[in-house]
Amino acid sequence: MDVATMGMPKTLTNADIIAFLQSNRDSDTLPHITQDEQCIALPVQFGSGYIRRHLLQPGLILDIADVELNYNHVNRIQVHSPQMPLTASFYLSGQAVVTNEALPTPQTEQAGNNYLYHLPQTAEIEKYHANQRIYCLKLYFELDHFPQLNLQHLAAQSSNLSQPIHTPYPLYCKNPTTPRMHLVLEQLVTCPFQGMARNVYLAGKALELLGLQLEALSTSALPSSLHPTDVEQIHKARHILIQNYLHPPSLLELARQVGINDRKLKQGFRYVFGTSVFNYLYQYRMDKARQLLTSGQWTVTETAHAVGYASRTAFVAAFTKQFKVNPNTYRP
Repeated sequence: MDVATMGMPKTLTNADIIAFLQSNRDSDTLPHITQDEQCIALPVQFGSGYIRRHLLQPGLILDIADVELNYNHVNRIQVHSPQMPLTASFYLSGQAVVTNEALPTPQTEQAGNNYLYHLPQTAEIEKYHANQRIYCLKLYFELDHFPQLNLQHLAAQSSNLSQPIHTPYPLYCKNPTTPRMHLVLEQLVTCPFQGMARNVYLAGKALELLGLQLEALSTSALPSSLHPTDVEQIHKARHILIQNYLHPPSLLELARQVGINDRKLKQGFRYVFGTSVFNYLYQYRMDKARQLLTSGQWTVTETAHAVGYASRTAFVAAFTKQFKVNPNTYRP
């Protein structure tokens, strides 16, 4: 297959990519494989980035994909295996449109949300648009190795499925990715350990993420006082907070800006994001500080001022309380 001669726009399939890799056995396209990890760089003819798979423990796999495609991509799944694992998916950038016969409408899976699903013996099509960064983590839990996962109970909490579905306990749930989830995701991606310690650490973080998803699922039904339009306004409030994190509005002013009362904003924000308005802001500032420190271009004092702390001492205390380590730990 000569990619250079392809006309635009071109839609690639998994079969196209596999055929190309099989016919181009050079060192840049061959996957790097160790006992516990497989990594392949995307051929430059298709785009840029990598796909990495970690075999964390029996029955638990972590995939990390960070790619940008030059062409639209379609992944057709004729039928999911009867032994399909419970899958947890977290988009950090980009999106995909998923059409599955168990779902009433196509689902746009995108950054800011996470998905938990189990749809064995169903057909599926995944579509990815070109020229977007797709940064996604997926966890696969094989049910034979995790008997404590009660799919019957989980499926009873999912309202996104059409009926009837001729497969036992289908599940498809979507929830916002909370700051606490973002923290664990970053820890997964930036794990500092190697060898056995790395696998143990990553497996622990994978289970922690699943626990956070299950916690969100147990409280995912909208309270009777909270309507979908209120949820949209609460997301707008979050955006305003982030845009003005150095000089945030008061709760009353924030509620006025998005057009709901302060009581509904306070209660709804905790429901949607799993924490209070200003604890979310506090966590955002701490995460911003950690990013600045990790870059190596900011001192602790400069970072403190950049995230709104006039006092270096107060910043160090807040950072240490949040991450259990001194800020200097994150400086290269």
